[in-house]
Amino acid sequence: MHSRILDGRSGPQRTHLVFFDPGEEAVKGLADYVAGQSIDAASFTAIGGFEQTRLGFFNLRTRGFDEIAFHEEQVEVLSLMGDILTTDDKGLNVHGHVVVGRRNGTTAGGHLMEAVIDPILIVTLVELQSHELHPHH
Repeated sequence: MHSRILDGRSGPQRTHLVFFDPGEEAVKGLADYVAGQSIDAASFTAIGGFEQTRLGFFNLRTRGFDEIAFHEEQVEVLSLMGDILTTDDKGLNVHGHVVVGRRNGTTAGGHLMEAVIDPILIVTLVELQSHELHPHH
C-alpha cells in the first residue's frame, strides 16, 4: 500500500488517495491505514478489483448477515463507498457497501465483509470532523 494526500492542508478534511496492492485485504487495510494516520472519522469511495470476496446482505429476521461469496473468482469493484468511524464502545468500524461485476456481466452487491485485492484498489478517503457525523438535535 502507498498513499498521497491530495491537498496541502493539515487536519480535518484532508483527502487521501490510497493505493492497495494485490494480496492485501481491503477491510483490514482500510482500518490499518486510518489507524496509522490517526483519523477518527472518514468517508471513502473506491474502484479496483477483488478475489476471494465475501459480501453480506443484512437479514432483518436473524439480525445478522447472509453471506454472498466469490471464491477463486476475480470481480471488478464497480462501486465501493462507506465510512470509517472510531467510537468509544466499538473501536474502529469500517462500513462499506459494494457493487462488484463478474466476467459474465452480472453484478452483486452488499456489505463488504472481506476481500483480497487483485489487481489493485484505489481509494479516495476524506477525513471528517466528528461534529459532522453527530449533529446536535
